[in-house]
Amino acid sequence: MLYLIGIGLNDEKDISLKGLEAIKKCRFVYLENYTSKFNTDVKKLEKLCNKKILLADRNMVENSQEIINNAKKYNVAFLVIGDVFSATTHINFILECRKNNIKSKVIHNASIITAVGETGLEIYKFGKITSIPFNNENIKIPIETINKNLKDNMHTLIILDLDPLNNKYLSANEALKYLVKNSIPENTKVLICSQLGGDPEIVYSEIKNLLKKEFKKFPQSIIIPSNKLHFIEEETLNLWKI
Repeated sequence: MLYLIGIGLNDEKDISLKGLEAIKKCRFVYLENYTSKFNTDVKKLEKLCNKKILLADRNMVENSQEIINNAKKYNVAFLVIGDVFSATTHINFILECRKNNIKSKVIHNASIITAVGETGLEIYKFGKITSIPFNNENIKIPIETINKNLKDNMHTLIILDLDPLNNKYLSANEALKYLVKNSIPENTKVLICSQLGGDPEIVYSEIKNLLKKEFKKFPQSIIIPSNKLHFIEEETLNLWKI
């Protein structure tokens, strides 16, 4: 049996009771540790679950053979920061379980996609999500996505690249410089969101103002609101204005 368990966005206390009960049934517990940052020591989660937690890097997850082989014989938990399917590669586990006649169960949790509601922007008005990688010199897809969403009067959530294993994170400042370099005007108003779902810092201003500010909490993301806002959205955005 393979349990795919979302553990929320911040620390060990975000895991659901259903998720915790499932983990306690498992012989092996893996924590996916490359698509997001766990904002506490993994040992705290081990203490809560009374289980040894194995860190799963990108290679282990995308190849998946070790986890699938263990799930053929034992109950196995695969933990994902946020929600299980915020990172789409994890659907591969469901497919592999079906191919190998392994039972699977998904236990959901909060994700960045729902946490953006804290900004005051209406979730159903978000368009296609995009991301900015570390090596972005010749990357144009984020700009194309932003422009398409703006044309359609939709908000854009921009996920910034990260490598938790090596404590490396693309900062909002670096991402803003990328946007300006690729013809997003400096007077564009954007939101910088740090540690959404945990102890968040949210600020709202023009890019040229935000470039002067340092953001120390990670992970970080950027939201470019639609040019057409509901009055409630406008009122809430003013809470974050600097």
